[in-house]
Amino acid sequence: MATLTVTLTESLALGDGSTDRGTTNIQTITSIDEVAHRIMDVTASYVDIIKVGSVASAGTFKTGGIKYLRITNLDDTVTITLRMQNADSEYFVTLEPEDHFILGNDNMDAHETGATALGTAESLADIDVISAKSSSGTKQIEYFIASVVA
Repeated sequence: MATLTVTLTESLALGDGSTDRGTTNIQTITSIDEVAHRIMDVTASYVDIIKVGSVASAGTFKTGGIKYLRITNLDDTVTITLRMQNADSEYFVTLEPEDHFILGNDNMDAHETGATALGTAESLADIDVISAKSSSGTKQIEYFIASVVA
């Protein structure tokens, strides 16, 4: 088993350029058994990029096993839309050019007026699939997933 160290650093100088407002945060995640890293093309139609299920298999990660997940838009001009789905809900996130999406698990919930009243307590459930599409043409994303054998 391995330990994953994630270091996030923001660097920003405001005003006269001498006032540093950046930060660095370090997270360690222990007991990592598996890692998946992939750079792949996505088109203007949704393509499944990550699946989560009861059994780990080719392209599928075991429910509860994901401890760190990062998806990065590698394009410098086009946005990527991510769609997280489970059995009865979905939500969407837009990744601006060169933007990142990070999760520390595989749980989600989504509410909208009309289906479930806003303000309703969350009911987290496992993500079943994450899909992606580009706003124009075929573009590349990168994902990195660290997981445990749950």
